Amino acid sequence: MIAAIWGSPGSGKTITAVKIAKALADKKKNVIIVGCDIAVPLLPVLLPSENEVSSLGEVLSLPTLSDISVLQHCVPFKNKYISILGYRLGDNIQTYPDYSFSPQRAKEFISILKGTADYVIIDCTSNHINNKLTATALEQADITFKVVNADLKSISFLESQSPLLQGANFKYNQQINIISDVLPSQDITPLTEYLGKSPYILPHVSSLKEQYDCGGLLDTVFGKSAKDYVMAINLIVKEVFKDNEAS
Repeated sequence: MIAAIWGSPGSGKTITAVKIAKALADKKKNVIIVGCDIAVPLLPVLLPSENEVSSLGEVLSLPTLSDISVLQHCVPFKNKYISILGYRLGDNIQTYPDYSFSPQRAKEFISILKGTADYVIIDCTSNHINNKLTATALEQADITFKVVNADLKSISFLESQSPLLQGANFKYNQQINIISDVLPSQDITPLTEYLGKSPYILPHVSSLKEQYDCGGLLDTVFGKSAKDYVMAINLIVKEVFKDNEAS
């Protein structure tokens, strides 16, 4: 099963993607996390001490793709149920040939991903127009999460981007809403009304930023509101992924 996680810049979509992946792995499910962003490569964020690792760009640049070649380039994590495919430190759009960024290669890659693990969690970029892997993930995912914050910036982002995702292939109205980093005193009513669907709420946890800054996102989160945060992530996994497995 493939889940795409997309949202406004700074909304916490990468954190949400990783925490959902961890919750699935804790249930002894094999999970691959895929980071689409070459402007901010994922591998240095999740594995800052690992320098000699395979890059997603190397996979997408291969003459031919197969499930074996994809799995060979997955970077394992200390949790044996999680591996990562992302760009590495120093990668940019000039590092790899143009065809590695093509829509055809993105479709081929995601098609192969479907059979490589129990779950593939794709951390998409906010701008799908300039990232073909993100656009293809939004089209082909079994589940798509839309992650936003309870602020005017997120509403402005959705007003700008939602018209670009109205094609039937994007299934925009079926996306599952998540409001992230919600402060205890924050009024989320305007955003909830704007979204039109009851969203999942992820409370603010200060230690998440610390984890992000030091490469510890795949660790267990602690601190104030952490219990509520973990409960919310587990609820998403229970309700969304179980429902989709059943269907």
